Amino acid sequence: MARIVFKHHRQTTNLGDAVCSPYDYYPELACAGAAVDLERETPPCEAVIYGGGKIMGGLAKTFGPHDRAAKARIAWGVSTVQKFPISLRYWRAFKAMTLIGTRDWGDTRFLFAPCVTCVSPAFDMHTEERHEVALYLHHWRSKKVSLPRPEGVPVMENNNPDFAATIRHLAAARVVVTNSYHGTYWALLLGKKVLCLPFSNKFGNFRITPGYGTAEDWPRQLSRARSSDEMLDLCRMATAGFRARVEALIGL
Repeated sequence: MARIVFKHHRQTTNLGDAVCSPYDYYPELACAGAAVDLERETPPCEAVIYGGGKIMGGLAKTFGPHDRAAKARIAWGVSTVQKFPISLRYWRAFKAMTLIGTRDWGDTRFLFAPCVTCVSPAFDMHTEERHEVALYLHHWRSKKVSLPRPEGVPVMENNNPDFAATIRHLAAARVVVTNSYHGTYWALLLGKKVLCLPFSNKFGNFRITPGYGTAEDWPRQLSRARSSDEMLDLCRMATAGFRARVEALIGL
């Protein structure tokens, strides 16, 4: 029996969702368990770690007998922002958890636990800035709006499965324009000036606030882009603190 089972959207074309599990960053935790896609049945275990990502709304319906039998159910780096003020689906998931770490800064109901990708050594690599602006786009959301793609501006979409190449793409620009949650997050971690083009309320709770613009007019809104040199350290400290809570809870 695995001691810990890690569950998130592992089988997805969305890079941010695919790489946001603690399983992939902490060998000491990974060696005590196994990683399973969120849609698969949870095998027998002592603890289940869910996340990260925006999974809480549908999480309760994926619970099986081994989820309920586990001694601890932990949400790590999940979005706790709801579309509506009252959500029965979210309430059920929250109630089932033993410990919740939210990626949404300001949600004081829970501990702050940003997306665990911040611990990746990719953010410590030096990449020369070669572009004034780069686009990082949500691969299907961008097709629903009139979003300019000026000639000469490098573009990458979030269905590219190469995490290291994605971070290099972001790091090579002075300003990152993005309508991807993780694109915004990663660019802030890199200390880039960021112009976020939000399409839902999930973009409103970063530890450091980016600049905000609109998809149709972003070339005229670049002066709104914002950066911070503190984001990486703040997120890594919060992640270390939450990891300590998890290890104490499950006895590691």
